[in-house]
Amino acid sequence: LCCLFPERLQLSLSGGITFSVDLKNIEETLIAMAEKGNLCDWKEQERKAAISSRINLGIAQAGVTAIDDAIKNKIAAKVIENTNLKNAAFEPNYAQSSVTQIVYSCLFKNEILMNMLEESSSHGLLCLNELTEYVALQVHNSLFSEDLSSLVETTKNEAHHQS
Repeated sequence: LCCLFPERLQLSLSGGITFSVDLKNIEETLIAMAEKGNLCDWKEQERKAAISSRINLGIAQAGVTAIDDAIKNKIAAKVIENTNLKNAAFEPNYAQSSVTQIVYSCLFKNEILMNMLEESSSHGLLCLNELTEYVALQVHNSLFSEDLSSLVETTKNEAHHQS
């Protein structure tokens, strides 16, 4: 697990600012889960949550009204098929993965980052949320060796097609 997981993530912010995110807290949480013997179960749930939350985000961003769970499931099945996600499952009520929650917590506690966001933007929380999603996506890609970066956009397109 440790050899697959990056220790730090280098980010380039607007204005030429480079920022390094320490991923040690996330790694330690995952190692603790592995030692408790529930890492395989967690990974299965985490993958489902990561895929489902991004599909749900794409549906929400599409702005299509009156989408029930049956339509969500139809959209998700098409998106999963089109993105070649093997053995992927979709849960229409998942909004956030645990990696996203851990990343948000780590970034929120980083005083340097919070000061930079406070100084550089009146929309610091929005920037923090976008940064959290980006870092969580990189962590997911490392853990599962699959790229979910196009999932939201693909889902938006499919949601428009279904409406």
